[in-house]
Amino acid sequence: MSDPVSLLAMAGATTVVSAMATSAWEVARDRTVALFRRRDEGMTGDEDDPVQAELEASAARVRDAAELEVARNRQVQRWQENLEDLLRRAPELSGEVAALIDEVGALLPTAQNVWQQSVHATGGGSAYGALGPGSSVHVHHRASPYPSPPASATDAEEDTP
Repeated sequence: MSDPVSLLAMAGATTVVSAMATSAWEVARDRTVALFRRRDEGMTGDEDDPVQAELEASAARVRDAAELEVARNRQVQRWQENLEDLLRRAPELSGEVAALIDEVGALLPTAQNVWQQSVHATGGGSAYGALGPGSSVHVHHRASPYPSPPASATDAEEDTP
């Protein structure tokens, strides 16, 4: 997905869906509705807006979801397609999509999840740890501060022909 329109649509969709169920939702909804109204210049704002109804339905799905991440991912996909269609038909709106991303992104609450993990190995053993998807494990081997255990007499006898 290195197509600039697809990337912008994905960023816009992710921002809008992230705003659902937060204090930034009204701004995100209103800015998104305004984008689609620009496409449909004939709409005055007095009539029922199908885009606003779709956004509200999406927000309700996210808000009421038993599996929040699944619901968010579905709505991101849905709004990415909508924004991509919009940008392909009206490429002049790409600046407004970028402005929506900046404005709403600044209103989103910062992540409060801080993960910390400590993994210790003793006695010359190895230990590995990772937290969550996308985690990396880097292994650095150092000389052990512990001497190797002495070979037993039976090990030495087995090695001798």
